Amino acid sequence: MRNTSIQWCHSTINPIMGCAGCELWPSRAGLLKELQSRIRQLSGDSSPDRIADAVADATRPFQWTSELYAARNQVAAQVAAALGLPPGTADELADVFRGNCKCYAGLLGTLRAGHAGYADHFEVPKAFPGRVAGAARWRAPSPAENAAKPWLIGAPRMIFISDMGDALSADVSFDYLRSEIIEPVNSADGSRQLWLWLTKRPGRLAEFGRWLADQGVAWPDHLVAMTTVTSQTTHARVDQLRQVPAKLKGLSCEPVFSALDLNLTDINWVIAGGGSDILAEPFHVEWALQLQQRCREQGAAFFLKQLGRRPFFDGQPIHLADPHGGEWDEWPDPDWKVREIPAAFRGFAQTPAISTRQRPALPGPRPAPVGNITGNSK
Repeated sequence: MRNTSIQWCHSTINPIMGCAGCELWPSRAGLLKELQSRIRQLSGDSSPDRIADAVADATRPFQWTSELYAARNQVAAQVAAALGLPPGTADELADVFRGNCKCYAGLLGTLRAGHAGYADHFEVPKAFPGRVAGAARWRAPSPAENAAKPWLIGAPRMIFISDMGDALSADVSFDYLRSEIIEPVNSADGSRQLWLWLTKRPGRLAEFGRWLADQGVAWPDHLVAMTTVTSQTTHARVDQLRQVPAKLKGLSCEPVFSALDLNLTDINWVIAGGGSDILAEPFHVEWALQLQQRCREQGAAFFLKQLGRRPFFDGQPIHLADPHGGEWDEWPDPDWKVREIPAAFRGFAQTPAISTRQRPALPGPRPAPVGNITGNSK
């Protein structure tokens, strides 16, 4: 999308639609394990085989988490009937699917599965060549865009790569990533933009950076490497991100489910926020304020995107009209209104585009035309 409501960028682009899964989008097996656990809690049934058989019968037609989510009410009703559970239990079982499937990309991808421009199944990433090259031709932010997001004024167009999938999913070849991301980002048009590449697989992103270096290809200075940290259990991603040979690095701590104690060495930007889905976990503003203080101590820019659907402060709920909690005019404390971007982001706005004649061709062999997301390279 050339124009997005996401507060920390101007635009989004997806060379890959779909994702192999993460803590916000569990595997089919993991989701069914949670369902069986909830059934035992509600029924008191001590026969795990009976529960497992009922769940297996109800879910057999559905191969993917996205299919289970789409059929959640049907599955819940069938399981409840098979086990003779009390009225209303089916609704609570359906909430297991809704409570564990928290990825907005997965939810939207499930709703539009098979539609033009989307993956057939969210868990099976699908390639869309040419999208980044098209986005590279977009113009600088307009006056209307600057007025809507004044905190981004002075930066070039900031384009978020992979808001509807994860291009570092295992089946996506490095050849494809080079031809469909690195080359258009490095083009004369692409050099006018600032690209924000987000993944939950920073270890593979670092491996890709090493693969590029082995071919004599430098990581573009205007391609920001980013990863997501949702709780302290995923903090190791920060160390992996540090291994990416990018000049600029950022973290998206949104949605965040707990207080975070992170080492921000070599991290330039931290985005924080709460979840906005109907069954979102509570978001305690204190977590964001602690992150902001850590950013001040370690020299990173801090950006509070949204308070989410269930914000709390000092143990008390905060009632907001905006279900995302992103309209900061509603926030009760003006000191929370902090949406910083690294100073280096604005520096790129003064960098002239490099013409095709000035920019040498990338070294190394060109990959064959990509018809799918796999290839001989990693």
